[in-house]
Order: sequence, then structure tokens, then C-alpha cells
Amino acid sequence: MLGLALRVITMLGYPPAIFFGGDSASYLSSSLRLAPGISRLSGYGVMLLLLRPLHSFAVVTGVQHLMGLAVAAAIYAVARRFGLPGWGATLAALPVLFSAYQVQLEHEILPSATFGCLVLAAIALTLWWPAGQRPYALVAAGGLLAVAACFWPVGLPILVLFLGYLALRRITWRVLVAVAAAAIVPLAGYLAWFDNAYNRVAFSNSDGIYLWSRTMSFANCLVIKPPIDEAGLCPHRPLDRRPAASTFIWEPNSPLNNLPGRKFSASKNSLALRFALRAIAAQPGGYLAAVLHDTALAFSWTIPDHPSVLMTRRYEFAYATEHWISPGYPLVPGHTVAQDELDYGGVTSARAVEPFAGWLRAYQRQAYLRGALLGLVLLTGLAGIGWASWGGRRRQAGWGGPGLLPWAASAALIVVPVLTADYSERYVLIAAPTVCLAAALTFARRFPVREAAPMAETTTPALSPQPQPAGGAKA
Repeated sequence: MLGLALRVITMLGYPPAIFFGGDSASYLSSSLRLAPGISRLSGYGVMLLLLRPLHSFAVVTGVQHLMGLAVAAAIYAVARRFGLPGWGATLAALPVLFSAYQVQLEHEILPSATFGCLVLAAIALTLWWPAGQRPYALVAAGGLLAVAACFWPVGLPILVLFLGYLALRRITWRVLVAVAAAAIVPLAGYLAWFDNAYNRVAFSNSDGIYLWSRTMSFANCLVIKPPIDEAGLCPHRPLDRRPAASTFIWEPNSPLNNLPGRKFSASKNSLALRFALRAIAAQPGGYLAAVLHDTALAFSWTIPDHPSVLMTRRYEFAYATEHWISPGYPLVPGHTVAQDELDYGGVTSARAVEPFAGWLRAYQRQAYLRGALLGLVLLTGLAGIGWASWGGRRRQAGWGGPGLLPWAASAALIVVPVLTADYSERYVLIAAPTVCLAAALTFARRFPVREAAPMAETTTPALSPQPQPAGGAKA
């Protein structure tokens, strides 16, 4: 009830929703025009489209807050399923229920809360029964992860990890094929949608550009030696004066602006991808160092100002009423950000309503899962995997134990964004529920077992009469 009360206070304090600059504007545009975005996946735009008839941003955030509560409930239920006491299962769900940053993420017009709910639901379905006992649950889990991949690209690596997990658990090939088929449907549907809009089979025009931005934190074109057509993508600043990697995409003097065409055109995306792969191959040590440095930011005691102080502020209630993109910015000819917001939900910004808003600002300064504690929880889950793999529980739960799948998903959620783009506090927040679930399953006391097949009805064969000796004489 307290988790619900916190979310009600949030809806009262900052009605109807928090708009996250160009990201929110892009998703709204997709929902209003039925066209996928080129710079980010637009599965969330489809969700907004389904809720559009209600003409209310408050309905959107209300649904997302319910998803946050559902995630906490799923963590609690799975932990109890594996024998944790009520207090232990509750402890695992606390960061989702009461972290101010988690609640704010649910209150933003962003796919983060929905994506996290889809991933956690897929993991819960997979763990609830022993591997292979309920094939339809695994098929549903595969479909959910594929849908999640249409909301955020990191869903695709998690789907691959899920298929590998099923293979490790020796799921039959028929079930694996069914899971793969369920996953292909939403992915193929999204590709067809994008192809219909832009005559190109792809998920976006941005994967190469984001990977190129990753290389900007270490790229040295004297070492890379790019061909002439890629040379314009070389960084213009010395290594010690470069900003965070993702900043290179959006700053006014970005090397991307030196090339002709739209920033997220297919040709520029392809060129950026070739440059990025060339840079990683030429400087693997630099790439590894950049990834390790930015991954470590997730485990800082305080939230780091990365990629900038301004970006960090976007995740704070104190700045929820700021316009991070000009309301008059034209998304498409004749349609501004403000017009789209009015068309969808009738408002153009969040309002701060006291005393609720002031209480939330004060609450957020203290109530969140610090990065160092997140790292400790992540290590606890890893220890559980080791114990289950080489300890006495291996026969009961299989290699890696019940925490293997949520822990692998957690690692992907934290590391993949850094591998392919940059660190962001938002991505760490999405990972927190699976991190907590994996750690909780370290202390599993019982394991769901396969239902025993009903014993076949047996009858005792009748004894055939023994032949009697001749003459009826007794033996």
C-alpha cells in the first residue's frame, strides 16, 4: 500500500506526466502519425497509440505506475515461490517500490517502465515452472522479450541470452522452435512497418551512429586511418578535452554535421557504422577501457553527472517542469512539439503542485538505491550462480541455479548500452529489478519440481494353476 501511496503522491505532485525532451516528442509523433522513428525504436509509440483514444497523459502514467507495482509484485511472488520468507521477498522488491528515481521513470513519457515490466514478466514466466514443464509459458516469454526489443534495442541481446538459457536447460528442439517463432512475429512486424515507411528493412537509422559516438571517447584517426569518405567523422578535439561519448551526436559542432544529409539518414548511419567497426578493430584496448570506465559509473555512490550535469537533472523531480525541447520545435512540417502534446493529451508540460511536489523533491534526495549498493546486490547474484553451479543445488535447479537468467539479463541491461552507446542512469534504473531478483534467488530454499506423471494402473497377474503330479499324488 505504501508503494501505491507513493505513486499517487507522484501523480498529484506532477500532473499529468513528465516529458523527456526529444525522446518523448518522438514517441508522441509516432503514435499520432503511425510512422516509426528513425533515431530510436518506436514500439512505445504503438503503446501510446493504443491509449490515445483516452486523450490523457495521466492515463499513460497511471498504467506505467501500475506496471511498476506489477514488477515489484512479480519479484515478491517469484522469491516466495523459491522459498524465501515474506520479509526476504519484500526486501528484494523494496528498490522497485520505493526508489524515487524508479517512480519518476514510471511518470515519464518514456518506454523504460514498460520495457522493464515486459522483461521481468518474461523472466517470471520462465522461472515459475521447471524448465520445459509449461512450454506455453516459455513461448509467451519469448514473445514478450521480442515485443520488448521493439521498445528498446537492448531487448534483442536479452532475447538471444534467453534462447541460450533454454538450450542450456536442454529444452526440446520443438519448444525452442516455438519460442523462436513467437519471437519472430513482433520483430518481423516491426521490420515490415519500418520498411513500409522508409523502404528499408531495419529497426532504425541510428545503430551505427550510436556505436560511432561510443568510439569518440577513444578514437585516434592517425591509428584508424579511415578512408576519405569516413574521414569527416574523425573527432576534432584532443583526447583529454572530449565530452561524454553520446554528446558527440547532439552537440552543434558534431562531426555528423560535416556530412551531407539528415543526421539520421540511412547513408550516414551506414557510414558511421563502418567507421565505428574500423575504430574498434584498430583500437580494441581503447574501446575496452572506455567500456570499463563507463560501466563503473553505474556503481558510484552518488549519481554521476554523465553524460552531462544537464542530463542528470532530467531524472530529478526538481526539474520536471522544464522544457528540454522547445515547444515550438517542428517535428514535421506544420506540426510542433506543443501541437502534438495538445493533440494527444491536451497539455504541453508537467505542473508542480504543492505540497506534494516539494515532498517528492525532498524524498528523492535520500530514497534511492545507490550505485555501490547495486554493485553489492549484483555480486550477491553472481555468488548465487557460482554456488548453484558448483555447490549442492546444481541437481535441483540446473547449472547456474534459478538466478542465472535474471542475472544475465541484468548484466546485459547494464553493459550493452555502454558497449553500443554510452552510460545513462536511466539504463541502470531499468536493470535494478532484475538485479534484485537474481540476488534474492541466491537464497532460494526450495525449487519447483516437475509434476509427477500419474502412475499407470497395474494389476497383479493371476497365477496359473500348477500342473499336478500324475495320479494326484502329493509331491
